[in-house]
Amino acid sequence: MKAKDSLFFSSLFLSRLADQIILFMVPLVVFQLTGNGALSGLAFFIETLPRFLAFPIAGVLCDILLPYSIVSVSQKIRSMIVPLGLLGFYYIESVYWLMAIAALVGIATSFALMAREMILVQAFRHSRFEKVLSYSSLADQLGMVLGPVLASVLLLFLNWQQSLTLCVFLFLLSDVSLGYWWRVGCLSLSVKSHQLPKELTVWRIPSWYHFFSQQLKQGVGQILALPQLIPVILMAFCINLILGLTLASMAPIYTGLFAQSESSYALLQTLAVLLSIIILIGIAKCPLNLYWMGTLAFVAVCIGALMTALSQDYFVYLCGFLLIIGFDKMFSIFLRSLRKKLIPIENLGKSTGLLILLNNIAQPLAGLTIALLAGTYLIQDILLYTTLFVCVFGILLSSYLVLSVKQ
Repeated sequence: MKAKDSLFFSSLFLSRLADQIILFMVPLVVFQLTGNGALSGLAFFIETLPRFLAFPIAGVLCDILLPYSIVSVSQKIRSMIVPLGLLGFYYIESVYWLMAIAALVGIATSFALMAREMILVQAFRHSRFEKVLSYSSLADQLGMVLGPVLASVLLLFLNWQQSLTLCVFLFLLSDVSLGYWWRVGCLSLSVKSHQLPKELTVWRIPSWYHFFSQQLKQGVGQILALPQLIPVILMAFCINLILGLTLASMAPIYTGLFAQSESSYALLQTLAVLLSIIILIGIAKCPLNLYWMGTLAFVAVCIGALMTALSQDYFVYLCGFLLIIGFDKMFSIFLRSLRKKLIPIENLGKSTGLLILLNNIAQPLAGLTIALLAGTYLIQDILLYTTLFVCVFGILLSSYLVLSVKQ
């Protein structure tokens, strides 16, 4: 990896850091201002749902516009949304200003993430893609971990308005870093945007709806036309289902069933982050066959899920949890590498946006499953039944994948 490319990954880190500060701080501040847990939950829902729904639209735009421009505009918009929202709160004190900030920043973040994915494909096409994805995931992971930590520290010394203002500078600094990286190394790339379609040049909602619906239909058709990709998509959905069930149930299991302290609970999450970082560095340094990577990750996650479901003491649960969180990152790199390999570049954006939406649906479904069934079944039983289904289903999908590859 060239030295100048550290500017790109630094930009990703700073942007993710600011995004996670907002994601962490808004529900917390809403609860502190109102004392209403329902409003805090509503704030989290409002700031996360638009992120998922925006990915397919963002993917379509990434196929017709220059991805760098999308990221740059997104970061400038986010740096404007925060002060405008704070100004609105200053004149009319309402927590809905905070929810609006979080929702709009979340939508802009989805566009930026989707565009960065396309930049990775276009600007790093001469590098080993798994290595590029490892560095990208590492920067993303560090931002996700340090964001809540930094937000907590800021709130000790500053009020929440000042803490959110810091995010403006982080977004602008991220944009400066990305812009310099683009100027010094990527202007010579033969990456050109298409002309804006006629449907998008007129301010008519029916025209826009027709254009985006046609593009998304092409994306669905592209996915269905790739027999090697469909089983992997279903396996990814299963992985995200296990991950969602684990995250939704780890607090009651680890602190309730196994009676571990809050500090031990925090240590569990810290160890998971450290293992993820080690795995990502290992992928970056050591080339691994793509299909072996996917198989290893899927098997490790299933073993980890069985350990968490059958564990009778906290140490076995800890080991299983670490396997799930750590190797989920490896499977993510496998999936991203495979879709880059299989999907034509002209349809990669719209197809990837749909795939990200599909994969992310699994985690809210997992939380809903725990909420609905926890009163009837033991939480570990729910994990066990889900894991057994995923194992059997995974074996069938793997067999189909092997046959399709041989053909």
